[in-house]
Amino acid sequence: MTCALCLQAAGKRNKNETGTPDLATPSNASTRFAPVAADHPLAEIWNDPDFTRRLLGTYGFNSAREPSLNLEEQTLLREQILPVLRMDPTNAIPLLEAAVKPDASAVFDYTLGNVLFQSGDTTNAIRNFEAAVSKFPDYERAWKNLGFAQVRDGHYAESIKPLARTVELGGADGEVFGLLGFAYLNSGRPVSAGAALQQALLFRPDDFNLQLYLLQAWVAGAQYEPALKLLNELLAVNPERANLWSLLANIQVERNELPAAAVAYETLRRLGGATSANLMLLGDIYLAQEARELALGAYLEALKSEGGGDDPSRELRAAELLITQGAWDEARALLAAIRSATGETLAGELKLKLLKLEARLALAADRGDEAIAILEKISLEDPLDGEALLLAADYYAGAGEREKAEFRYDAASKIEGFEADAFVGRARLLVKQQEYRRAAEFLQKAQKIKPRDRIQRYLDQVLQLAAAGSSKEA
Repeated sequence: MTCALCLQAAGKRNKNETGTPDLATPSNASTRFAPVAADHPLAEIWNDPDFTRRLLGTYGFNSAREPSLNLEEQTLLREQILPVLRMDPTNAIPLLEAAVKPDASAVFDYTLGNVLFQSGDTTNAIRNFEAAVSKFPDYERAWKNLGFAQVRDGHYAESIKPLARTVELGGADGEVFGLLGFAYLNSGRPVSAGAALQQALLFRPDDFNLQLYLLQAWVAGAQYEPALKLLNELLAVNPERANLWSLLANIQVERNELPAAAVAYETLRRLGGATSANLMLLGDIYLAQEARELALGAYLEALKSEGGGDDPSRELRAAELLITQGAWDEARALLAAIRSATGETLAGELKLKLLKLEARLALAADRGDEAIAILEKISLEDPLDGEALLLAADYYAGAGEREKAEFRYDAASKIEGFEADAFVGRARLLVKQQEYRRAAEFLQKAQKIKPRDRIQRYLDQVLQLAAAGSSKEA
């Protein structure tokens, strides 16, 4: 039925009957509806032409379930607003703003909201949709577009109520359930997200984006079994999808299936979809399996990839892990690459961290003079660096320079977080001098601050030595 025929029929109705013109989709309107950037998480859904056409279709009207227009409002809409709306919706904004009044039909609030929404003014669109549902609480499409606009604007938690209300009013479809699931997912409610997305897939069973959101919801909710089953189905059809391999690897890491996770990350790597963070995690997996060379390769590739080096603390942490495992050559290569990538940009704690790691490598290679020069430099820059003080104290203790070692252990014991290790260092120094009672006192202090089984065993041995010494003296 054309708009003119609708108006003719409406003019013949009794004033008490509901009636309004058909708000047909503007014929010259843009084919895009508040598009989002290509890298937006909703881009593949929101910018889809079918989705846009459905949103443009919401200019229509269902007189059985929506607010009515009196004859005066119908005339205004028919003779002034609709002709402009059909040609260019944005030119209808002043007319609609004038028509929106506290006692006017909610149709005007809703239509103005739609025009503003289409033009990208989501803030004012939301305000008008809220006014429409306030006037007419069962206004299904106003609730729906309110929820859509809030999702579009990133107000995920706020969008849940209007989208759920849309479902309650009978407006459920794949888009509503899909965006409701997306909103739940981004509001930290993965179980509710999974339920909504499963409903969405009843309407659109082959929608890859909905399946991907469902996977994310299941992973976030630690529902790994159904996630793995769906992933295997999707990978059988889409083996080139890097994001699926990334999800698979993440699940396998969570399940501590590290060899399988390494295979998934390597596949992702070959597809060219591995991020710097993926490669760092792959390196960690290889290091946990004592595959040091493979770990180094992954770390170096992470450093060279896009985003690599943006957060040097990650690479420095990896170098520290290599040192902890005694992988001196690999650690040295990684530290050299970090220096090359960052140049002189490292400053503050990161610069000092790099220096401390280089000092530890020098100590491991019996280059004590080089190591102590680095550590003393750190202490000059930051006298409260407890780690540097302890490393220097350990070096001097090993070199037999007791006074220098004691001075640095004492300084470290006054720095929060380093007290226990400093007391243990003093105790070991005293044990070398066979001063067992004093050593035991320092170990007891250490255990009060930071109880550790291996230190307790050491304390027990020192107490036995102290007791044996007392027996001999007696």
